[in-house]
Amino acid sequence: MLALLAVLVGILHAARVSWVTDDAFISFRYAENLAGGHGLVYNAGERVEGYSNFLWTLWCAAGIALGVAPVRWSVLWGVICYAATLALLARFAASRGAARATAAGAAASFATAPGAAANGRAAAAALPLAAMLGAVDRDWAIFAASGLETALFTLLALAGYLLVLDSPGRPRRAAAAGLAFALAALTRPDGVLFSFIAGAYLLAVSPRRARDLAAFALPLALVLAPYAAWKLAYYGDLLPNTYYAKSADRAWYSQGIMYSGLFFRKYWVLPLGALLCAAAALTRRWPAAAAPGTGGGGAARWNRAAALAAAFALVYTLYVTRVGGDFMYARLLIPVTPFGLILAELAFERLVPARVAPRAAIATALAAGVALTPYPFRGQGWVHGIVNEWEFYAPRERERARDFGLRLREYFRGLPMRVAFCGGQAGLAYYSRAPLAIETATGLTDSTIAHQPLAGRGRVGHEKKTPIPYLIARGTHVWMYSSKLLADSLAPYIPIVPVQLDTLTVMAITWDPPVMDALRARGARMPDFLATLDRFLAVMPSLPDAQVREVYEKTRRFYFDHVRDPRREAPFRARLGLPPP
Repeated sequence: MLALLAVLVGILHAARVSWVTDDAFISFRYAENLAGGHGLVYNAGERVEGYSNFLWTLWCAAGIALGVAPVRWSVLWGVICYAATLALLARFAASRGAARATAAGAAASFATAPGAAANGRAAAAALPLAAMLGAVDRDWAIFAASGLETALFTLLALAGYLLVLDSPGRPRRAAAAGLAFALAALTRPDGVLFSFIAGAYLLAVSPRRARDLAAFALPLALVLAPYAAWKLAYYGDLLPNTYYAKSADRAWYSQGIMYSGLFFRKYWVLPLGALLCAAAALTRRWPAAAAPGTGGGGAARWNRAAALAAAFALVYTLYVTRVGGDFMYARLLIPVTPFGLILAELAFERLVPARVAPRAAIATALAAGVALTPYPFRGQGWVHGIVNEWEFYAPRERERARDFGLRLREYFRGLPMRVAFCGGQAGLAYYSRAPLAIETATGLTDSTIAHQPLAGRGRVGHEKKTPIPYLIARGTHVWMYSSKLLADSLAPYIPIVPVQLDTLTVMAITWDPPVMDALRARGARMPDFLATLDRFLAVMPSLPDAQVREVYEKTRRFYFDHVRDPRREAPFRARLGLPPP
């Protein structure tokens, strides 16, 4: 009953905080292009692996092919994966409780002391502590319903753990574990870390190492080798473009320690559970039902479960710390959560008397503590570039962004639009269906931007800024953003020409008359650049050479390099002593 309640609470929790982060719309555009026959690409004709969640992107494409919008599909399946993970945690507790009950019953049949049978019944009462704590974990619920792959990745990692835990001497179970970890690696590349830990575990504890390791490695090889070959053939690289965009090859421990520290300050039950589990492992006191030699609930299995969960949690936390964490608070450490909760449950099992009342009281207190612990920062506050992303996506704002993106689709329909957008506008880029879109905050979907050398550390994951000359060279029509800072950045290169699309002001990067005329006919408001240029040409003979040269260079980048207009360009070149256009 408690297990079912934990799963239901988790589902309701995730449904209440459901949202879709802009990062998810990167994958949605890949999925939509795949379903539409353009291939697994962000921009048709450009093979750049700008996602890091291959399996999740394919699953979103399946939903689109079935006629389900990716927003609804991804949130639904994220919540399903979260609920399934809680169910697996509850099942783990139940299986240990059943083993303890069997052992206690065997002991009770030989016991003469009064109350032995009652102790056996108490041992049978399995309290799904990990599932209960997981159900009130706010950020796990938030990222389960975020449109991202986090919940699927966490589910596959836990499934692999549970399978490999009891796979020594059972090759079929080892093979199933290998398949689970292969799917985890397809969901996120860092899933291979779990495979290495699991392989080391089998090497250490399996009575028939060669057979079990071969069974474990076979599905990994059958799944990941063809995938790697396809990536090399299709994208030309084993590593995703996101790896380069986020400078994942550079260790940034100070930022990673900050990121992990903020997470564990709120979810203190995870390090506490690990410490208590380590303390429990050092004591020699075992309840009779869990004494060595009493079957599945015995000391050997407890030690294996604790050691493997600790290895999964520690190695993955160290990996997240090394890469500097993420700008989204908690997201990258959600996969650590079930393993930390398992350690807490194992410590609970070992240290708390096997009676229902004290266990229920402690479990309730822990769940309340996790739920009520405040965040280590307030609301939309930032700490070293780390932010509670969910706070920025109020339902009304999400609906407004969607509606405006659909309005942009009407502006752009049938036009060869090339737009630049910042990361927080990925939803606008998705809904607008601009044929070519360039993400400028990180270069996630553009290999030229992503492969720039790292000039210096900044906000984690947002350190590769897009060079303005690159956008100009690509013939980008508009940058879907406007500010004084952007205008100051553009001013040395091109004329400043704002374009008003309903309530959104964007900046023109190149002037393409047919496109601009079509936008104006659909309601866009903008200065008449060509009329302004003609007025300048009329007064140009009275202006100094330096000013003429500056205006010509900016106009050339903005207009003449993309449009043949000798009538307007020839006077500039004649004045500056340049050959005719």
